Amino acid sequence: MARSGIDDLNSTDERLLTYLAADGPDYPALIASNTGLYVGNVERRVETLREEGLVEDVSGEVIYRITADGRNVLADDGASQPLTDGGE
Repeated sequence: MARSGIDDLNSTDERLLTYLAADGPDYPALIASNTGLYVGNVERRVETLREEGLVEDVSGEVIYRITADGRNVLADDGASQPLTDGGE
C-alpha cells in the first residue's frame, strides 16, 4: 500500500501494538495508564494506526484492538512498514 507523509513505525507504535496484542481491546486512557505513555500521545498514535489498518474501533465508544495487519507488522518488527503521522 502506498503511503504519503511517511513516518516509520516507532517505539510508541510497537508498544501500543504489543499491549493490544497481549491484553486485548482497551480505552486510550487505560492503554496510556498501562503502558506509561501520555494519553494525548496514545490518542494520536492509535488514530494513525487505525488509519493504517493496524488497529480498529471496537464499538461506538473509543476502544481499539489490534488487527491481523497490526500483528503482522509487530511480528516483522515494523522495519519495512512506514506509517503516516495523522497530520502532525
